[in-house]
Amino acid sequence: MISEVPNFDTEAVAKHASALYGIEGSITPLVSFEDQNALITAVERRYVFKIANRRWPSELLKLQHQAMLQLQQRAPQLTFPVPLTTYSGDTLTEIDGFNVYVLSYVDGVVYSRGEKSLPLYRDAGRFLGQLSQSLQDFSHPASHRAGYLWDLDNVIGCRAHLEDIDDSATRERIGRLFEHYQTSVAPRLRGLRKAVIHGDANQHNFIIDRDHRQRMHGLIDFGEMMHSTQVNELAIALAYLLLGETDIGAAANAVIDGYCAEFALADEELAVLYELVAMRLVTSIVMSSNEATIYPDNSSYILTSQAEGQALLQRLEEQNYLFQ
Repeated sequence: MISEVPNFDTEAVAKHASALYGIEGSITPLVSFEDQNALITAVERRYVFKIANRRWPSELLKLQHQAMLQLQQRAPQLTFPVPLTTYSGDTLTEIDGFNVYVLSYVDGVVYSRGEKSLPLYRDAGRFLGQLSQSLQDFSHPASHRAGYLWDLDNVIGCRAHLEDIDDSATRERIGRLFEHYQTSVAPRLRGLRKAVIHGDANQHNFIIDRDHRQRMHGLIDFGEMMHSTQVNELAIALAYLLLGETDIGAAANAVIDGYCAEFALADEELAVLYELVAMRLVTSIVMSSNEATIYPDNSSYILTSQAEGQALLQRLEEQNYLFQ
């Protein structure tokens, strides 16, 4: 892992940003677990200089860039990072074995730091529905990520790590959910629509409009893009947007209504939505628990948000959204 993680110093970032893009400005490191990111503040604009972990193939990064560019064309009313081209016309450059690129900066308030409201929930749905509509004809070979456990279609593969969960009540609940999913949910997914999805519209990637706090402004981090069941896009977003929410019904309905007003879902897709929300929470809990066993020295950070996910999963069961 260590040799795969980039570690460019500020001087190197400044040199490459200037030589490749003609960008100069103050540089601030950004938190990133496996990659390396830096904010460059120039006179009139801000940029994100990114150095990718060696584990990410170039084709996966090209998938993200092409999707961003299509969204820029098809959904100009929405805001996403956009890859910049170098002097030579490339969006991706290899330096010392690492892929380097620059994205436009998306300004605003991270959703996790904003104040929740029904109008904001509905607008999050509106935003995501327009994204889904704009990606309908998008395709890329790298989007087919066979066996990738963060693809909700592959959630049953997470079952191998069930014993890594410390909390016995959560472990038992998730065990029952795996059984229910395998027998009652997975068979219903086979006939549902497939598409390339963003795959990670979470509370840290949604950006609220700084001046209009009930409006969603942007969405960042395309690193989980994949070809998957279409309804997974909404299910994944709900799993994160509902964290900490007590009135699940009102909040979820607002998101769903906003989404379906822009991108209609079939009855068969809506019928499995809450089950898929639960399974995204399962993925997050199981995978973070497994990762904590691999990196015990960093386990506190890795498990930071797990309690909220466990609580939401419990509320979904107690309020009869699951096991239908």
